[in-house]
Amino acid sequence: MCPSSLPSHPLQVMEDPDDSLPQEMPVTASFLSSFTPTPPPPPPLPTLPQQARSLPPQVHSLAPLSKSTPILQELDDLLTRLERESKMKSGVENMLEVYIKDKRRTKDLEAQLEQCLLTIETITKEIERIRTQPGKESTGITEKLKTFHYTTTPFPVTKTTRTRTKGRSNSSPNIKGKHKVSQENFSFPDDDAWPIGKRLHHLVFQLRTDDWRQSKPGQPTDPAASKESKLEKLTVLLRILKNTADVDLYYPKRGLVTCLRQCIASPTKEVRIMALRTLRHLVEGPADVELIVQMQVGVFITRALARDSESHEMEREQTLKLVRSFIEYDGVKFIDQSVVRAVVAIAEQTDCRLRNISLETLAELSILDIGLTVRSGGLRILIQALLDGHLTMTEVLIQAVLFVLDTPDRRCYLRPGVELEMIIAPFTESNQGTNYEERLKNSARVVTLLLKNWAGIFYMCANNMRAARSVVQALRVPTPDTQKLVLDMFLDIFRVKLPKDYNNYLSGRQHTVHIDPSVTEPVNRSPRIGLSVLTSGVTGELMLAGGMPVSAYDRSSGSTTASNSERLKMLYHHLSIILIIFIESDILMALVDMVKSDDVYISRKATLLIGEILQLSTRLLPMSMGTQVQSLPKLFALASNFDDEHVRHNATAALAHIDKLTRVHARYVTPTPTKGERIANSIRTQEKVHEVKLKIGYAIDDTHFRQLLMDSQVLNTKDYTKWNWESIIELLQGPLLNPRRLDEAMRGKTFIRRLLTFYRPSKHQFSDLHATKANVARYVKHGCTLLSTLLGHLDGVRYLGEHKLLNDIADALSELGPLNGNPENEPVFSKERMESTLCAGYFTLLGTLSKHKEGVRMLEKFKLFSLFYQLSELRSRDDLKVAMITNLDYTLNGHPRVLLSKIMTSGYNPIRLFATQYLGIIMRQSESEYNGWAIRLLVTQLYDTHLEVCQEAVSLLDEACERPANLELLVKFRPSLGHLGEIGNPLLLRFLSTSTGFRYLNVLGYVDKEMDEWFEYRNRHYVTQLELSLARALVNTPDKKSLSPFEERIDSENDFEGLQPGDGLTPPHFYGELTKTEEGCSLLRERGHFQLFANYLREHSLEKQDMEVLQHLKAVLWAVGNIGATRNGLPFLEEEDIVKDIVAMAESNEVLSLKGTCYYVLGLISKTRQGMELLGELGWEGVLGHHGVPEGLCVPLNLRVFLTIRNWKYSAGLSKPPRLPLSVTKDEIASDILKNIGDMGNHILANEASKNLAKLRQRYSDCFQRVDVYYAVCQLLGSYHFRSP
Repeated sequence: MCPSSLPSHPLQVMEDPDDSLPQEMPVTASFLSSFTPTPPPPPPLPTLPQQARSLPPQVHSLAPLSKSTPILQELDDLLTRLERESKMKSGVENMLEVYIKDKRRTKDLEAQLEQCLLTIETITKEIERIRTQPGKESTGITEKLKTFHYTTTPFPVTKTTRTRTKGRSNSSPNIKGKHKVSQENFSFPDDDAWPIGKRLHHLVFQLRTDDWRQSKPGQPTDPAASKESKLEKLTVLLRILKNTADVDLYYPKRGLVTCLRQCIASPTKEVRIMALRTLRHLVEGPADVELIVQMQVGVFITRALARDSESHEMEREQTLKLVRSFIEYDGVKFIDQSVVRAVVAIAEQTDCRLRNISLETLAELSILDIGLTVRSGGLRILIQALLDGHLTMTEVLIQAVLFVLDTPDRRCYLRPGVELEMIIAPFTESNQGTNYEERLKNSARVVTLLLKNWAGIFYMCANNMRAARSVVQALRVPTPDTQKLVLDMFLDIFRVKLPKDYNNYLSGRQHTVHIDPSVTEPVNRSPRIGLSVLTSGVTGELMLAGGMPVSAYDRSSGSTTASNSERLKMLYHHLSIILIIFIESDILMALVDMVKSDDVYISRKATLLIGEILQLSTRLLPMSMGTQVQSLPKLFALASNFDDEHVRHNATAALAHIDKLTRVHARYVTPTPTKGERIANSIRTQEKVHEVKLKIGYAIDDTHFRQLLMDSQVLNTKDYTKWNWESIIELLQGPLLNPRRLDEAMRGKTFIRRLLTFYRPSKHQFSDLHATKANVARYVKHGCTLLSTLLGHLDGVRYLGEHKLLNDIADALSELGPLNGNPENEPVFSKERMESTLCAGYFTLLGTLSKHKEGVRMLEKFKLFSLFYQLSELRSRDDLKVAMITNLDYTLNGHPRVLLSKIMTSGYNPIRLFATQYLGIIMRQSESEYNGWAIRLLVTQLYDTHLEVCQEAVSLLDEACERPANLELLVKFRPSLGHLGEIGNPLLLRFLSTSTGFRYLNVLGYVDKEMDEWFEYRNRHYVTQLELSLARALVNTPDKKSLSPFEERIDSENDFEGLQPGDGLTPPHFYGELTKTEEGCSLLRERGHFQLFANYLREHSLEKQDMEVLQHLKAVLWAVGNIGATRNGLPFLEEEDIVKDIVAMAESNEVLSLKGTCYYVLGLISKTRQGMELLGELGWEGVLGHHGVPEGLCVPLNLRVFLTIRNWKYSAGLSKPPRLPLSVTKDEIASDILKNIGDMGNHILANEASKNLAKLRQRYSDCFQRVDVYYAVCQLLGSYHFRSP
């Protein structure tokens, strides 16, 4: 579709430097006559700016010096002021570099810089006046100028200077071009010495002067010198545009566009590239785009995009960037159709380097102006590129197609049953071409993405689910590669996470597969807590050695919290409708047929998928639907068929796998104990193990005990490398638990003494070992066991207190004080040793002591807590603080909690953040359901100066308040959250769910203020937040945790990542939390918001075009759904009888995304028994959990009514006919040229038309140089489709 579709024909003639290109706008006499360059007018004399008028009178005076004037004194004052102003200018420029992103401050600094430049200019003029009229003081003036290192500043070209330069050129005709360039540069202003307006005026004047000289007949010009001169001026102009906002205040943009348009028409490639780049930086808003289009720059954009890709790639790239700047600055409505067709022509070239950016540009245009894109042929290219393009582009392009498919006014540009068949065609193709595998992968990826969007789901179900059935039938294609790829596609669609050893199972190396119950959980879990960069692998191992389990790191460990159970699991809800669609499409029968396959890989993978579908149907579908799925009569028939032994074996193995998966899931769904019950069970288990070990210790005889002591080798040698640590741990966990045996080991033997001596820092044994995982697991863990064994008996406590171990540790820690320690020797706990040796393990040993009351007394006795307080004040030793807080035990109220509080409120930001995060781990591992001390510390963190610390404190308090006791306690503390802004909203919404919290917030005026904000605009923000969360959760499959391509481009200032994670759960809603209390329901009834919501739903239930109304409609639906999700809020829905209206919208509305929103909202309403009954009367059945609790899932009993899309009338979106000048249409030769150019758009007539154009060019060459003919050709290229060469 581009001018380059005419190889070696009229448009290539325009490449010659002698050809003229259009300059002005319409096809009139003025348009045609504008192609003859005219000499530019002389620049007006610059007027003195207002800032300069404030200077002293002597600076303004330009009169000759009188004899009585003290010239040297005046010159000295001027030079001093010039030096001061130059320093001020330099300082302002440095400030500009620092605050380059702060627009408000940048504007002030630019005004100051302008003031400095004006003052410098005026002072310089005075100095030059004195220098050029020295009189009798010439020697003194010269010395003064040398003293101040003053150099001459170039001035703009005056009339006298121009005349002199011109005469010199005439008298020396053989002068070199570079000398001319230097003369021009002599008159070129320095960037910093002139005001912006004067610089822009001078640059435009010089560029137009160059063009006039170049076009004037008989004027000698050097092309290389002219090119360098233009590039230099364009470079300066580009730099000014980059660093200056609101250029129109300094110079009219129309003049700049006119100048740059002339440069874009230059025969020199480099000049055109720089001009396009400069023009892009001139665009600051839609008004600039409108100006550029009005000045016919679109003709030059089309010409640039049509050039040869090999030699003009950079020019095409800059042109595309210019077009994208039009889109970026909201100028789509001004973009000409010919420009879009040029972009389409590039997107059609599969081997073009700029194809991907062209496709992305078309995708954005289809969202912003679908009519323009369709008229230009862009939508057809996007759909074709879904299969032929790169796999990475699929996720970007499909979003644009789905956006077009969503509403009826855009859907009409797609042909019903045609475009979709193009996408899924590779699944049913019998003739596999050379590109078949790549096209099949793209098609599978497109189908997967279609099913993650409501528009795609409804389109796949159109025409009695024809597309879905076609994809399922691809499983029956007798091609192993196709079957494997389709199976992988369905595993992705159903979000199946395969077991770790599935490869061995699929390859036939093992007959069963280990099934982890967590694999059957499709909802994305939150990632582990990021404990900042302060922790290392060894620190984690030390924490494990000290008894901290791995589950403590996971925010989502344990059962579903009360808060999460109240939120809608949108991933579950989305997956349930996908499950029903493919079960209706007979996927189970197709998979059973695959079980019979001779290919073990295919047979077993189909078995895995059958088992997962059955388990999903058990959890996500109502009982009436789930029981029908579970029967699988065909699979049982194959298992009982003795005619084919291989098929019977495969079917039996499939049934065995399904049975195993069912039994594992049955164990998984048993009543999950609460956190307190789990901790109590763990304690009982530990007590039973301790009791068994104690019995073994009492039962052992003296001979056996002595033999164990001898086997440990501790009594035989002091060399710890020869000790048998397995025997040592056996003794510590068995016989030595008996007080008599322990006393014997302490008194009569040297066993305990040598073990404790090994850990003394002064012996440099344990403290010098390398910090490896193996050493931590052996020496640190055994040391903790040793101390625990000693602390279990009074004799052991007394023996430990008398030993030098703790005294040695205290001495080593005291070396770190600023007034202690020998600087010649490296301290035991130096930063290097803490990282490379097991010295950090001493804090784990001390943490074991802090778990026992006797151990705490011992730490106090040796003043170790006092040392900890001193170490916490060391600014440069965050590693010590991490070691202390991660190893101490906080069960007992005492020094550890005080120390943690001290570290949380002092030190640098990273350590405060780390301590706050670690407090969350402590709370998760707490045996108590009531953590008052931790809540108190977190409330303190809400007032931290670092925003991340506040955000982490809010997150942890929100997590802790899932327990009602903690929520009540937090409300009693009455924290002030107003200073946190959006960050504190989750906690404030938590407060609303209790009567105490509601009353507290109501007194503060928060409830009324927040209610007004949610009613006015925050409901719509909630929709954006929720849809981003769901899109992120759908894109992130169990095996792939990455953001979609669109999210990677979200500006950091508008990043919603921190607002809501991609967990697939609905965020807390103000109205939903409000209706959890009687007081909140009374307020809602008093304000009348729900009645307004209901009226709005009824009034706009059939809306299908206005995007603002549709967005507001979604916001109202989510508000109504969250109100109906609570027991107190459901009566509001019953009073207004609004549920039937929501069901009607879900079944009959023509906006597909709105139907999906209604589906989710009905799931919210089904979260109560009463809501399920209401929906049951309207033909929607809810899902109950194993304990009879509503799951918040409901599906339509009449699936076709919900999934049906009404047929629509296809709108071709034809292009408008071209408007051709009368001078062309009445000319027979010009008309013949246009006819042949039109034939080149037809691939059948193109060759003959090319030959005819070649003949016409030879006979009527002048006609090919006419501007009106060229304009007519551009009109043709903008109205019809042409391919690039």
